Amino acid sequence: MRKPFLAAIRQSQRNHEPGVLIGVRNICAYTQIGPRTFYRWCREYEFPATFTPGGRWIISKQLIDNWIVARWKAQRATQQRERETVLAGSGGGRVGQ
Repeated sequence: MRKPFLAAIRQSQRNHEPGVLIGVRNICAYTQIGPRTFYRWCREYEFPATFTPGGRWIISKQLIDNWIVARWKAQRATQQRERETVLAGSGGGRVGQ
């Protein structure tokens, strides 16, 4: 009887590893985005996926979730600063003074 190819066993184990996404399709399915958006996020927004020497993208679900929360918090902080700047420039935003 032939022994199973070791790389195939490793790949099978990785594909069933909970919390780890391998490949653009799996990452896009989890984040509910398309491949073009995935590559744009990697290029423009420092999406934390790693390109492996084998030519595949890999990332953990927890890392994605943390990245999304961090981006959301940064965006909220920026909006808050802009809102405060507008209010300070308009005299506190009060009408009739």
